[in-house]
Amino acid sequence: MKKTLWLASTAIVAAAMITAPAYAGGKTKTDTRDQEIQELKARLDRLERESEDEKVANGSRLKKIEETQDAVQWTFNDGRPTVRSGDGRFEMSIRGRFMFDMASFEQDPSDFGAGYGAVGSCNLTNVLCDQGSGAVFRRVRLGVEGRFFKDFIYEMRFDFGGSGSEGAGTVNIMRVGYVGIPGLRIHAGAIQPIITMYDATSSADLTTMERAGIITTLVGAFGGDNARRGIEATYQKENLFYQGDNFIISSAYTGERIGADHTGIPNNDENTQLLGRIAYRLFSDGESNLQIGASASEILDPPSTITLQERPEIRVGGDRFVNTGAIAVDGGTAYGFELGANFKNLYLAAEWYEMSLDRTGATPDAEFSGWYVEGEWIITGENKRYAAGATNNNVGVFRSPSVASPWSLGGGTGAWSLHGRYSVLDLNDNEGSVTVATPAGGVRGGEQTITNVGVTWYMNSNLKLMGEYSMVDIEKISTAAGFASQDAEFDIVQGRVQFTF
Repeated sequence: MKKTLWLASTAIVAAAMITAPAYAGGKTKTDTRDQEIQELKARLDRLERESEDEKVANGSRLKKIEETQDAVQWTFNDGRPTVRSGDGRFEMSIRGRFMFDMASFEQDPSDFGAGYGAVGSCNLTNVLCDQGSGAVFRRVRLGVEGRFFKDFIYEMRFDFGGSGSEGAGTVNIMRVGYVGIPGLRIHAGAIQPIITMYDATSSADLTTMERAGIITTLVGAFGGDNARRGIEATYQKENLFYQGDNFIISSAYTGERIGADHTGIPNNDENTQLLGRIAYRLFSDGESNLQIGASASEILDPPSTITLQERPEIRVGGDRFVNTGAIAVDGGTAYGFELGANFKNLYLAAEWYEMSLDRTGATPDAEFSGWYVEGEWIITGENKRYAAGATNNNVGVFRSPSVASPWSLGGGTGAWSLHGRYSVLDLNDNEGSVTVATPAGGVRGGEQTITNVGVTWYMNSNLKLMGEYSMVDIEKISTAAGFASQDAEFDIVQGRVQFTF
């Protein structure tokens, strides 16, 4: 526009210079030349007006852009309300999750050893022999997460569900973090540190209703469960060495859980741990993935005693069949390895861990272990999604599939899958034999083996229904007088309704 104005002005000046000699010589210009000059002047005036109009228009556009940047934007991705500022510096998502579990125990008194009471009358003498049926809200979580000043993140989450019974809301996560350095995340507060592949997997994306017994036992005793006071640093990078790989390394320093620890001692700040996970995705073609990894934990300042115990991978009831009892310790370590892979719509995973408790005095250290292998076949053809990174602890894990055809009456079918798992948790150490006293330093915590098969119906991205059949086998020697067998066999039929946003 400025160039056009300059050319028009130059033309008028040139025309004036041409006509000047004619007037000087006493000659008049023709009417045609006068008309051309007037037209050039009119054109110059019009161009000046257009230039002013363009300035006004540009100002309006700039103002609109500024208003858009300042505007609050709402989205509802997968039903999750998210509000963010126009410049992206502030963001908040409202999160919610509930899981309603139902279960029935199929128990026969003749399948319980003499250590539970007289054979055939076990139900009359030991509550473990008559678990019955029930229902519970396994998880009822509400919270918010988001970003502030672009480089800082936060998450606040409360849980109103429980195992065996619901309760008042407790802090599940309460953390703040910094993500301003590419690939690095540092956060602190009440955290759920990254340890093991299955514990790093969100409860909303579990293949089975509950995590394997070895996972929940390890993370609870070695500083890895939720609501842990602590600080954590995580580095994650895709395509680090070649296209398709993913590298993750995380380390955390944690204290006791908010409220009370696993021994029931409230606010025990003496219990501290150093733990972490390293994982590497070896292969990905955008649909299939293969990953290996390892996790470890060191108890730096333990409570006076530690008890390792676990339920039979169910939370409708709170009873534990395997239990080491309180072990006096002055430290402990845990370590193990993971393997996870999906080949299109087939998923396979396995983990193995060993836990060692350093006992006080001259008593030998006690060692326990466990492992699992599981799989899921998504019949409708969808594949599990691999989560390379995240701002929470769900990194390097396999998530639920994206439902290609959400269910509706007379419409889509949702996604269907079959799953299964075989898990072992061994809490015995030099346990000896039946009818004989426990050897010196031995621990008769018991060995729990569970075979689990089930079906999952992913109705849509928010609603999931699960049904499972579990076959539980307990091998244990009583520590009471007589040292009788506390072996047990029973089955569990359980189901879950899950809604998340």
